[in-house]
Amino acid sequence: MNQSVARALKILEFLAAAGAPQGVRDVARSLGIPSSIAQRLLATLAGQGFAEQDASRKYGIGLRAFAVGNTFVGGNALAREALDELQALAERHRLNAYLGVLRNRSVVYLLACQSSGPIAIRTAAGAETHLHSTALGKALLCGLTDEAARRLLGREPYQRLTLHTRTRFATLSPELREGRRAGWVASDEENLLGVYAIGAPVRDAGGGVIAAISGALPRHEATRATLVQVQRLVVAAAERISRRLGAAPARKAA
Repeated sequence: MNQSVARALKILEFLAAAGAPQGVRDVARSLGIPSSIAQRLLATLAGQGFAEQDASRKYGIGLRAFAVGNTFVGGNALAREALDELQALAERHRLNAYLGVLRNRSVVYLLACQSSGPIAIRTAAGAETHLHSTALGKALLCGLTDEAARRLLGREPYQRLTLHTRTRFATLSPELREGRRAGWVASDEENLLGVYAIGAPVRDAGGGVIAAISGALPRHEATRATLVQVQRLVVAAAERISRRLGAAPARKAA
């Protein structure tokens, strides 16, 4: 790939993930390039509408990039069928809701819906996250055999994000086996302190796991009764998305 194009795409990814306008030096530091090059690339992106400057002269995502992203959501059957379900989880049930897919050895967010609750979404569509520590990642791993999941996760120990992160497959595999049986998995402060999330796989017409959704809430709100409700909501939403994509009804866990 042309170096300038690659750098410009990396800048767009950085601006999207940052969640707030960034200065030229911030962008340069994130890419490890001179500020003069970052300035030139940002000016080009801004000139084409893919980046915008605010009153402080910092840069954020532009309307043209937003339009391209919306075109993907509208044209992608998975994102299109999942959007209403995620919005319902966020607006009616105060859960931050996510849709993710497996790409290489990471989870890539396709959608992220902010709830009215206290957890602020710090990620954007296109950003990557971990397989071993997130509810999305574990739900995706449930679509694989233990052998395939271990191979995909790679060398141990896995990265420790918090004190609760499972860094060995021996401690992760029992949860995956139970997740395959029950149809859902959890991340209990394993990726972010103070956050509890429940994830469920999304299946296609062939029955394979092609994506996952999750709902996240503050850990202090995670009472037994609340978690039972959240588990039912997330599993039901994943099942409806799967059915719209042509999947057969899921078998209920014994």
